[in-house]
Amino acid sequence: MDRETMDIVIIGSGEVGHHLADVLSKGQHRVSVIDKDPERIRELQESLDVQAVPGDATVAEALTLAGVPKADIVVAATDNDLVNMMACILSKKLGAKRVILRIKDTARVDGFRFFYKGALGYDVLFSTEELAAEAVLRTVATNHALEVETFAGGQVQLRRLRVGPDSELLGRPLSTLRLPAGVMLVATIRKNVVAVPGGSFVLESSDHVYVVGKRDNLDEFEALAGEPVKVRRKVVIVGGGSVGVTIAERLDELPGISVRLFERDPARAEKVAKRLSSRVLVLQGDATDLDFLLEEQVGEVEVFIAATKRDEDNLIACQLAKSQGVERTVALVNKRSYRNVYNLMNIDVAVSPRLQCAQRILRFVRSGSVSSIAVIADGRAEVLELEAHFAGGKKQRRVKNLGLPDGAKIGAVVRTEDVFIPNGESVIEDGDQVILFSLPEDIREVERIFLQADAHVAE
Repeated sequence: MDRETMDIVIIGSGEVGHHLADVLSKGQHRVSVIDKDPERIRELQESLDVQAVPGDATVAEALTLAGVPKADIVVAATDNDLVNMMACILSKKLGAKRVILRIKDTARVDGFRFFYKGALGYDVLFSTEELAAEAVLRTVATNHALEVETFAGGQVQLRRLRVGPDSELLGRPLSTLRLPAGVMLVATIRKNVVAVPGGSFVLESSDHVYVVGKRDNLDEFEALAGEPVKVRRKVVIVGGGSVGVTIAERLDELPGISVRLFERDPARAEKVAKRLSSRVLVLQGDATDLDFLLEEQVGEVEVFIAATKRDEDNLIACQLAKSQGVERTVALVNKRSYRNVYNLMNIDVAVSPRLQCAQRILRFVRSGSVSSIAVIADGRAEVLELEAHFAGGKKQRRVKNLGLPDGAKIGAVVRTEDVFIPNGESVIEDGDQVILFSLPEDIREVERIFLQADAHVAE
């Protein structure tokens, strides 16, 4: 049975809406996008296979023209929280089956989430700023990972790491490497090209690798990649807004991490200091001022996080921090057009709040056949968490006989409470949760194998 074809209406074609429309329109879903900006509508019509509808999402007539009354899913994803909230009410009243609300700041609904859910009619709420904070935290909570995703209820992680010049992994084919037990190398990035490597592939310094496994095993792999594991780390956060404060609060809960927060505005700095625990040192100062950074000895910091709402300040602060010897810089990307600039400026981790939100919504939208999905490497690859079922009532299949495409690789298998990293001889049983890395062009074939296979393959 093919994945269910759905009618999906996306309200707003900013970064969140455009990314969702781009990904979903490449499948078999029928996608409509409504936006009141004529230029955005024109861009959608020229670049994507979607129905682009000009109109105001707070007007029932416009929503009806976009197909909301018959929609399986409506995503309210404009940059205006109040417009999204109003659109949720109207969409549910018009007959939409499920409604997803995207908001930037949850301060409006804190303490009254159950009330707002009933009043607005949404089924799921995603906060742009909360998701951005979570993405930053996942990278900081690990030792050196540049990207982190979790699966199987937190039992399995996927990490992206940079291979250092002194790594033990260099110079030999992958098939000859002795990786830690419970770790699978599933993909590489070299010169901006994402690939699923074979056994003859030889890693080079500065390659990025994606590895899947349990947390402790992945910590061991980081050392192999050439990254020393530190017992204690110093972290600086720039920006006392909601994202910066959330990151500070969560890092304060982790052992072995000392946190300082820099805020330019004196009144804001004082307010943040009262909110955070005494363990977090809040300093009033400008992180784009080199003298201030020198005075605070930022060069001794392991992780520097620029989390202001101003991309230019984030870029400058990270560049200055790098020049002082900071090991790893993390920056928020607020403007869609700046994402490539961050890469060119050698920022270690660039987190787009809107893209994080789009990816989480995508995970929910595709949950009919995929229980979890992470879009990684700037959309050039995906990680799927599938429940394995086979054609003809077969109860098990060996990995080597599955016929997986070259662009797909199984990273882990979860069976009841056990997690194991499979090899070609491993057996996948009916009902196992399979965590799998795939290039976009191979996802349909992967789903055919696990969810829709018809062909009989002998074991």
